[in-house]
Amino acid sequence: MSLTEIEYDKVNAFSNLLIDYNLNNSHFSDLISNFPTLDNLNKQISFKSKNYNNQFRESLVKEIGNQYKGIKLSEIQKQNINKLLEKDTYTITTGHQLNLLTGPLYFIYKIISTINLSETLKKNYPEFDFVPIYWMASEDHDFDEINNFSFQGSKFEWSSNQTGVVGEFKLDSIDNVLSEFEKFVSDFPYGNEIIKIFRECYLNSNDLSSATRKLVNILFAKYGLIIIDANNKNLKSLFRDLIKKELNEKFIFNKSKKSIKRLNELKYNLQANPREINLFYIHDKKRERIIEKGNLFQTSNGSKKWNLEEIQDDVNLNPEKFSPNVLFRPIFQEFILPNICYVGGPAEVAYWLELKSVFESLKLTFPLILNRNSALLLEKKQIDKLNKLNVSMEEIFLPKKQLKENLVRKYSKLKLDFTNLKQQLNNQFSELKDKAIHTDKSFIGALNAQEQKQINGLKMLEKRLLKSEQRIHQDKINKVLEIRDKLFPGGKPQERISNFSEFYKIHGPNMIDKIKNNLVPLNQKFSIIEI
Repeated sequence: MSLTEIEYDKVNAFSNLLIDYNLNNSHFSDLISNFPTLDNLNKQISFKSKNYNNQFRESLVKEIGNQYKGIKLSEIQKQNINKLLEKDTYTITTGHQLNLLTGPLYFIYKIISTINLSETLKKNYPEFDFVPIYWMASEDHDFDEINNFSFQGSKFEWSSNQTGVVGEFKLDSIDNVLSEFEKFVSDFPYGNEIIKIFRECYLNSNDLSSATRKLVNILFAKYGLIIIDANNKNLKSLFRDLIKKELNEKFIFNKSKKSIKRLNELKYNLQANPREINLFYIHDKKRERIIEKGNLFQTSNGSKKWNLEEIQDDVNLNPEKFSPNVLFRPIFQEFILPNICYVGGPAEVAYWLELKSVFESLKLTFPLILNRNSALLLEKKQIDKLNKLNVSMEEIFLPKKQLKENLVRKYSKLKLDFTNLKQQLNNQFSELKDKAIHTDKSFIGALNAQEQKQINGLKMLEKRLLKSEQRIHQDKINKVLEIRDKLFPGGKPQERISNFSEFYKIHGPNMIDKIKNNLVPLNQKFSIIEI
């Protein structure tokens, strides 16, 4: 069950931009279509219906069918694929890299947020249908970001000398990772099931994209999630004209300036800087940036060169070779999908806000941007220990130094808070200064120095008493810190480090249901869940 929810600014792990965005701060009005609420999502349906090319639906459904060949679909998935042909069907989309074994827990939360929002919208607007989509970032080429996962403090890493887009990586060398991981989980109730899933997905697939599709499908097929890999000729053919427009006009670089200027005025850090050309070229197992040099276009390593006519011909014949970067991918996605909302993490919210003016220039509907759910998962025994130690859920999020001080004050039988004494001292010196003003003003400097000396003395005494009391209660404090370290591995939020297998090994597939039942996508608070 969900234990509690806390505000994002109390978690001490999120940017000012994300905190302000979740509070629906009005200064974002120039950077978004609207904030994600039920009413605004309903309005977004109307906007998208007038701005989407419904002729794309048939191509979309045909390609999804091709990609799911050989994979068992649930009934709700079959229904959702067919519904995509209908004009009254819209998508809720999230995207993510192809992290090994899904990577950190927040990947699970992103997809659950997407599914839950689709279900919520169907309940509230039954005349429409909503399909949850996972858009695979199969064209990324930063292998080091996705080739590992963490399990109870141990890191499992897949080494490979392959280059190019990671979705096309072959899986011949991954068996060593599976064998090593098996030693860690085989003794748990669902440990062998995890290994069976792992082997089925990664040892019986042609490439990383196929393996990731199988894994995500095993976890989420029953909820109707549809997975799309846009790295193919059929889908990129729908997008040819915008690829050529980017090459001709550098429209992302030029048109994002308005939104970026506004973000700078608001003193938020940019998540991604647009390049003059926001495209890569996939060739000879490499993904190279396209740059313009003189009167020619070329890949960054110089292996491929074109004039304007030649590169446009290449786009027409081989659109699959042109790969959008992080700022062009949202435009690709929103162009081909009947999408009304994108569900992303804090970094994604930040870079989407750079693009509002780009969408306006294209007369393309900018989706509502929803920050994914965030959560902390606790086992019952951890909750019982924290209760026994008289520690609240909110306290566990405090910085370690502040948590220790709070615990010392809480466990001590002495009154260790000198705030009142400091205030009394301030009041007394204020009286003395008032008298000095009416007698000899030269005393003011001496009084200020004496006041600061006595305040410093109180602070020093307070610090020494805290240290003394900490030694007395060190055993209880250590027990709290031990739990905190498990919940914040390496000092970072659990969701950014721990893999879902840490909980699946004990709870099995029910863990997904437990999390799903306790996350409310439009309730923008951080959830603490008993798993």
